[in-house]
Amino acid sequence: MKGRILLIANLSAAAGCATRRWDKLLVELRSHGVESDHVITEGPGHAISLAREASRSYDVIAAVGGDGTVNEVASGILLAGETKTALAVIPLGTGNDAAQLLGIRSLEDAVNALASGTTRTMDAIEVRCLDAGKEHTRYALLYAAVGFAGELLKRTTPAVKRLFGPRYCYSVGFFRALLGFRSPMIRVRCDDREFNGQMFLVSAGNAEIVGAGTMRLSPGAKVDDGILNVNVVEHLGRLETARWFPKVLKGMHTTHPKVGYFAAASVTVECEPLMEVQMDGELFGHTPATFRVMPRAIRVICRPNGVG
Repeated sequence: MKGRILLIANLSAAAGCATRRWDKLLVELRSHGVESDHVITEGPGHAISLAREASRSYDVIAAVGGDGTVNEVASGILLAGETKTALAVIPLGTGNDAAQLLGIRSLEDAVNALASGTTRTMDAIEVRCLDAGKEHTRYALLYAAVGFAGELLKRTTPAVKRLFGPRYCYSVGFFRALLGFRSPMIRVRCDDREFNGQMFLVSAGNAEIVGAGTMRLSPGAKVDDGILNVNVVEHLGRLETARWFPKVLKGMHTTHPKVGYFAAASVTVECEPLMEVQMDGELFGHTPATFRVMPRAIRVICRPNGVG
């Protein structure tokens, strides 16, 4: 790609396993004639401020890490309002769903995309929620959710990721979370629809696949169609949830009578008690929260036919 490139790297990604691949990445970039600057993040949220500031000076900002790092870098670019700055993804994380979405399945794919890939636009999800008593805005590329998704993430610990790897760790986390989760009382407003009651999950999807490519949470979702694919799942017992889990892997959970699945432009969620917000595999803030689609909000670098 022409122009200035900055790599923002999270070397704690993939439960701390990203560091050994970092040096290989720098060698590969040099061998392909890709010149870039780089900076290492120092903790959660740091990539947002780095990307927000760098958007003024760089044509391409590459998120080096997992989906959480991509989420932060995308948020920084969008918060800066620099529509000319493109997002690139170099997968060093556990799930790497954003990279898969762009057709990038390896370091080699990522380097080739930076060297000669194409640029397309995709939708983003504007997430407004509370954190430390103040309203904050972040952006998600894959999905945003309230309810069981947050507990699943907490139970998919670094140890679980190391032991079971990306293919099985989120399934293990699912059943670990199921043991202690209690469905909260939730009020949901989606465009002209409203739902009230004890609910298992509310999610707004921009992409079809989550959980390291294992779960079709939002079947049929497209990243450039200007809509959110919404799941509103009523309270389910543990046994019923366990029986239906395989259908989530195939995207067939939407046939359950307690699952509402439809398109919307915005979703507002209020909970009792307050619940954390999960977006792109990261926890940030808590309810009340609003998820709103931002059509074709960000430019991304991908392989040909990479965005789906």
